[in-house]
Amino acid sequence: MAAAAKRLTRLTDLIGQCLAGLVISLAGVVIIDGLYALLGYGEFGEINGWLVMIFPIIIFVQQFSLAKDERGRLPVAIIGALAAAGLGLGAAGVFERLPAIASGAIGALVATLVYATVWHVGLAVAARS
Repeated sequence: MAAAAKRLTRLTDLIGQCLAGLVISLAGVVIIDGLYALLGYGEFGEINGWLVMIFPIIIFVQQFSLAKDERGRLPVAIIGALAAAGLGLGAAGVFERLPAIASGAIGALVATLVYATVWHVGLAVAARS
C-alpha cells in the first residue's frame, strides 16, 4: 500500500523533494542514454536533458492536487509554469554549446527551482489576500 501524499508547506521541503526527484531522473536518463550509445543508436549526450523533469513534474502535479482548498492555486500554477518555462529555456540557451543532455538538465534545474519558489510564495501571498 502506497503512503498517502501530504502537502509540503515549507519551501525547503518542496525544493529538497524536487531536487531529489531531479537527481533520480537524471541518473535514469544518463543510464538510458549510455545504453543507447553502447547499442549504437547515437552518441552519448544526445538525449534530451529536459526528461529529468519527470519526477519534479509528478511532485508539482501532486502538490497542485493537494492544494485544492488553497486560494489562487490555478493562477499561481500558471504564472509559475510560464516563469519556469521562460527562465529554464533561457538557461538552457545559455549552455547550448554543451551536449543536449547537459543543457536540458540545466534548464530543467532552473525551471524546477523557479516553479517551486513561485508556487510556494504565490500561495502564501494569495492566502493573505
